[in-house]
Amino acid sequence: MNVLIVEDDYRAARLLVAALSEIGYETVVAEDGRIALALASAQSFDAVLLDVMLPQIDGVAVARALRERGLNVPILMLTALGDLDERLAGLDAGADDYLVKPAEPLEIDARIKAIKRRAERTNETGVLRAGDIEVNEIKFRAVRGRRVLALPKLEFQVLCELVRNRNSVVTRTMFYSSVWGFDFEPTTNIVESYIRRVRVQLTLDGEEDPIVTIRGVGYMMIGEG
Repeated sequence: MNVLIVEDDYRAARLLVAALSEIGYETVVAEDGRIALALASAQSFDAVLLDVMLPQIDGVAVARALRERGLNVPILMLTALGDLDERLAGLDAGADDYLVKPAEPLEIDARIKAIKRRAERTNETGVLRAGDIEVNEIKFRAVRGRRVLALPKLEFQVLCELVRNRNSVVTRTMFYSSVWGFDFEPTTNIVESYIRRVRVQLTLDGEEDPIVTIRGVGYMMIGEG
């Protein structure tokens, strides 16, 4: 994928370029908001990594301007630790998601792919599938094969996040945000605990466990949609 990195800190930008290049990304760097708008209008990018604090035009204004110009490119805001106002302003301006700096490249990769999958989904029935597992987000119902899964609300949301992102890694940070609404990493192993409960329900009849643990990163649901 081709990503526009909007970052005025030369060292931070170089580190992002190097890290993303290692996992297969092509990158272009813009040092301020005006250059970012010019590049995004002239070239096609798969995503924009957008720092909030920028010279000339700040990141929030850049995000808003991109949306006003009709550009639907995924925008991932990079914000300072604990600055909730920045995050809310970025999302309100049209950003799709945010990460606290410094962001890990695998987390960036996972977030971008998740944004693109959400944009590409055309199924409006609320039904998501991964192999023989089906969840209906509207009816709050989950089945494997013909067996209905007895899942409380949070376990159901964990399963939905896995199925929605099937065959791709869901990081712990993504779970914290989408299931619990945390913008910080708790000190407990809350994700591991709920994954374990979901696994129990999925394998009650001796079925193969479809959840793969990606050590140090997160989890992946294996299965075709």
